[in-house]
Amino acid sequence: MEKVIDEKTAQLRVQQQNIENQKKQLEQSQNTLKNQLKNLNNQIEQAKKELESLQKNIISQKIQKLATIYAQAKPSAAAEELSNMDPQTTAEILTFMQSRQAGAIISKMDPKTAANIFSLYLKSKHQ
Repeated sequence: MEKVIDEKTAQLRVQQQNIENQKKQLEQSQNTLKNQLKNLNNQIEQAKKELESLQKNIISQKIQKLATIYAQAKPSAAAEELSNMDPQTTAEILTFMQSRQAGAIISKMDPKTAANIFSLYLKSKHQ
């Protein structure tokens, strides 16, 4: 009887050791997965930042092209077109022009519109 108990005890110890080993392996796997997830999240954040930067560069290039076009137009015609745009966009376009050109265009706008755009223009110039 003691022999059977000793054998069962030995079997239980082996099983318990196997369970402990499996538990350690699971913990290691869990830590590995956590690290991989953290790395993937970092990569995603980096990719988002790069995408945002690319989008800003593309928008900036388009605004620069518009600034070149409107700088070559007559101030009254440019003022009429720019007055119908989003004020922030108009201000950004004006920041890419020489001050004299931007001033000539703003002077041809409705005073309220011009004041709003000029305020945004000044903020854009200082950023």
